[in-house]
Amino acid sequence: MFLRRAAAVAVLLLGSFTGTAHASSSADEPGLSLAVPAYFYPGDLWGQLSDPGVGIVVANPFSGPGKDFDPNYAKAISDARAAGVTVLGYVATGYLGSTGRATRLGETTPLAWLAQAQQEVARWYDLYGAHGLGGVFLDEVQNVCGPGNAYSDTYRALDESIRSLHRGAFTVINPGIGTEECYADIADVSLTFEGTYETYQGWQPPAWQRGRDPRRFWHLVHATATQEQMEDALRLAKERGAGHVYVTPDVLANPWDTLPDYWRAELDAARSPDTRAPARPGPATAVKRGPTSLTLAWRPSPGAVGYDVHLDGLRVTGTAGRVPAVTVKNLDPGTAYTVTVKARDAAGNASAAGAAVSLRTRKADAAPPATPAGLGAGQVKVASVRLAWERTADTAWYDVLMDGRRLLRLPAALLPADATVPVTGLTPATSYTFTVLARDASGNESAPARPLTVTTAVPSGDPISEAAGSVADGSATYQARYNLPFDFHHVYIDADNDAATGFAVAGIGADYLIENSWYYRHAGSGWNWTPVDLNPLVSSADDLFVWRVPLTAPLSGAHRVVFHGSGSSPEAYSPIVPVS
Repeated sequence: MFLRRAAAVAVLLLGSFTGTAHASSSADEPGLSLAVPAYFYPGDLWGQLSDPGVGIVVANPFSGPGKDFDPNYAKAISDARAAGVTVLGYVATGYLGSTGRATRLGETTPLAWLAQAQQEVARWYDLYGAHGLGGVFLDEVQNVCGPGNAYSDTYRALDESIRSLHRGAFTVINPGIGTEECYADIADVSLTFEGTYETYQGWQPPAWQRGRDPRRFWHLVHATATQEQMEDALRLAKERGAGHVYVTPDVLANPWDTLPDYWRAELDAARSPDTRAPARPGPATAVKRGPTSLTLAWRPSPGAVGYDVHLDGLRVTGTAGRVPAVTVKNLDPGTAYTVTVKARDAAGNASAAGAAVSLRTRKADAAPPATPAGLGAGQVKVASVRLAWERTADTAWYDVLMDGRRLLRLPAALLPADATVPVTGLTPATSYTFTVLARDASGNESAPARPLTVTTAVPSGDPISEAAGSVADGSATYQARYNLPFDFHHVYIDADNDAATGFAVAGIGADYLIENSWYYRHAGSGWNWTPVDLNPLVSSADDLFVWRVPLTAPLSGAHRVVFHGSGSSPEAYSPIVPVS
């Protein structure tokens, strides 16, 4: 009876949308919010980001949060938040390993990447959550659904876990190109173009994105040399339905390491002359209630292109377009929430909040899952451990707690019975206590598993050992054992044995660079690298990394290399290694 009544309410509300006139005038003009990947250290440049024209800034201390708290980043994030900017923390997802991209432990499975990304998110919030961190920027995202929607389902699970463990988190996914429609409901924003101005001139978004809320899409345009080109790129962004944009004259390998010389002009060009806020929308009505979700609808605001929903004063989600209805997930069973809705127009103006209403989720069923049994640890290393436990019936998610705090929320569907879960980024010679609990679809939690205390290993020997290289059968093979926890495992290759050419490092001039499972050629001067379409990583078992690259000019014979480790431990270099 309740469901029929709810359906009737939905029809009544949605039927009223088509009769509402879209209030527009010649003064209406789309506005753009500048969204900046600020891959530079806090200072004067970060200070320039605290502007009403900036909506999003991505912080990236070390291709992620790094391991230690940085007071300068804390202040930069806090200052930007006070100015109304949403600061996101950078997290790599490695295309879920589908391109051969490996995690810190050398794995290429979706589960390994899902676990590592969640741990990066947890560290971001541990370090900077109290200083105004607004959410996360998920980089290296697939753009296709995958077999049986495997990729999109994994990203959806990652997005839901972030929102459930960090309520109010704003999320962005970055495939860098147009996605298939299976990604339409994942994250608050999709970054669907990342490329040069020359490419952008002829690019078009996928057809399914047309007519959606522009603030759901973000375009990044680099190698835009002049102010005139920048203004043209902004014009194209409006035409192509992007509400977030950033344009810079900077170029690869890192076009995000500074602000453009036309920064003030870009701020001015992005603003819309329309500053009139839309009318506030009607109060939300619960069309459907679940134990962990509320499906909401409300009377629309004329001229609105999108809506933001707030629970207890905290923004938790937005609509995918003009239809004033949304399902809010990841709620607590049997809990009352104060719900308000704000409307946004094409210029980016936000309305006052609609009338607040109190809405309650349904109670969970009376049968929580069984407590996971057999929690154990394997492969205990200096900075990582692998956890395993017995799977339980009627389980949608497993929560992994470390020292009493929720570290991971993993979908049971992606955890086969024999899978182990990697936990990385730990401190050597340190004890950690883990437990696991099961959650069902209605929000019930099991009792936690018996706690398990694990002590990471004590480092021994040199940070980098067994460094060697050889040439045979038309390729060069390099290997080194990394005895400390490093985020980045580098091989600097001096192909021409000339320290005066290439990137100067540790007594050589590097013409090529291997970084984990990526290969680069030096270009220009300084830290300037061009990607080479090659995955050189052969294996990384037991922290012994082995790479292999083809011998092509100028890498054609005897040469020199230096192995390097950085991130999560003091950086270390090997001696110069002759390769022949």
